[in-house]
This record gives sequence, structure tokens and C-alpha cells, in this order.
Amino acid sequence: MAKTNTSSRLIFLGIVLLAVFSCKETTNIQVEPNKPPNYSGVSTIRIENYVQRMFIDLLGREATDFERASFTAQLKNAALHDSCRHRLIKKLMFDTSFRVGDSSYRHAFSQRIYDISKARFLEGASDPSIGQFIGNLNFAIEVARLNGDSIGVYRYIDARSQYFQVLNSKYQFFIQKKDYRNMCAAMMNNSIYDGINMNSFNYINAVFDNCLMRKPTQNEFDRSYQIIEKNLPAEIFSRWAANKNEYCDAVVQSDAFHEAQIRWFYYVLIQREPTTAEVSALFYPFHTTHNIETIIEEIIAQDEYAQF
Repeated sequence: MAKTNTSSRLIFLGIVLLAVFSCKETTNIQVEPNKPPNYSGVSTIRIENYVQRMFIDLLGREATDFERASFTAQLKNAALHDSCRHRLIKKLMFDTSFRVGDSSYRHAFSQRIYDISKARFLEGASDPSIGQFIGNLNFAIEVARLNGDSIGVYRYIDARSQYFQVLNSKYQFFIQKKDYRNMCAAMMNNSIYDGINMNSFNYINAVFDNCLMRKPTQNEFDRSYQIIEKNLPAEIFSRWAANKNEYCDAVVQSDAFHEAQIRWFYYVLIQREPTTAEVSALFYPFHTTHNIETIIEEIIAQDEYAQF
């Protein structure tokens, strides 16, 4: 009988608890939609500073009074919307309309990228100094021909071609026939770069530092040394190379190069290391198009760059 009463009490208690929990009030959590930033408090002088910074970073010069007023008015009328920022940035990078002093915005932007690249790879070697090297090689070619030195002729012609590739990289970039990768490869494949980074050890480390922003692993160094020092084929970044020209191409076509350029331009334009999410967001479009303009546009359009 006691067991029956105990069982009845347990069943009753279970029913009560079930009723209590089943009647518990549910709480509905309402998620507010993302609200666009309010830029109403951004002053005109701050917008003008953004325009000036944009011109300096993209064209290497300040905006004229007319340009500053025009760009500022367009940004204010658009309430600083992203679409307006992207449109103005694209205009400075791609517009080929004639501009007094610049020839065109595209020309000035191409010159800016070319100058930055020469500063990065060639310690800012001037075009006239490169022309001087070409002149010396022209003389050496004639002397070698007169002396019947066919090997010397081909060697000097090859060296001259490397200098022409550096000079022509700006125009090829301007007309969008070749991209930033080709410009970087040309900057590393000439006697000026060799002279700055003498011997194969320094050359390999310089290439990794300039292009990948890191030192090579021992395996990468050994493979690179075999290519650069011995002209022997080796696989590097999933490509085969047997000489300096093929080596430079392999480096600039690698995934590591594309990632490093995103990081480098964050350093140049915002002076900080990008987050993993920021690198991931830019990697696929950059790796797909190879257009450095993609990276630059996205960074300059940010509130952090504009300081809004």
C-alpha cells in the first residue's frame, strides 16, 4: 500500500512540473536590421581632406581648387555613400580624358604605381639613369659585333631587353595590356636589382621580402638557389623554372604574392596589418583579375581611410 501511495505522489509531482514548464512564457528576440552609418556630422573640411588624400595617394599630387570643390560637392550630395566613393576612385584610376598637367588621370595613376614600384624594388632609379644603362649596352653591343663576340652580343641584347621591360611596364600597365604582376617581375629581372642585391643569397631573400613580405623557408631557398645560381630546373610555387626570368614569373603568379600585395597596400594606405577577414575578402577578386586597382579601390573607399 505504501508503495502505491509513493508512486501516486511521484506521478502527481511529474504532472505539476510538466504543467509549470509548459506554461513558461517564451521570449521573442527581435534583431534590428543593420542601420547605415550617419554621416551628417562629417564636416566639409574632413571631406576635403579625404579628397586631397585620395589625389595624393592615387596621382601623387594634391587636387586643384576646382577638383577639390567638385569631388567634395559630389560626396556631400551623395551623403558620402559608398557608390559615390567608388565612382570617384575609379575615375582617378581609369579616366583617360585629357587633363592639363596629367595628360589624363589614368596616365598619372600609372606613373604613380610605376614610381612606387621603382622605389620598392630599385631604390627609386630614375628613367634617365636606366636610359644611360641602355646607351652603354648599345655601345657594348657594337663593340662585341666588331670583335666577332656573338656570345657577348646576345648577352648584352638580353640585358638591354630587361631594361626596356622596366621602362615599358608603365605603358603596358597604362593601357591595361599587362598588370601589376608583370611590372613587379620586370623590376626584379635586371642588372640594377642585381647590383642592389648582390649574389644569389641576397637576391633570393630580397625577392621574398619585396614580393611576399617574408623570408624563404629552407626548402624554398634551396630550390630558388638551384634556379638562380645554377640555372637548373626546380619547382617553386607549383611552377617549374630554370632561369631568373621564369623564376620571377613564378613568384608573381603565386597565391602568396597576391596575398602579400593586399597586406602591403594596407601598410602603404592605412599603416596597419589587415585582418584575416579583410585579406580573405580581397584575395579572390584580386587573384581572379590580377588588377591591383581592386585592392586600392576597396581600401580607399573605407571609412577608416577617409577618417569619417
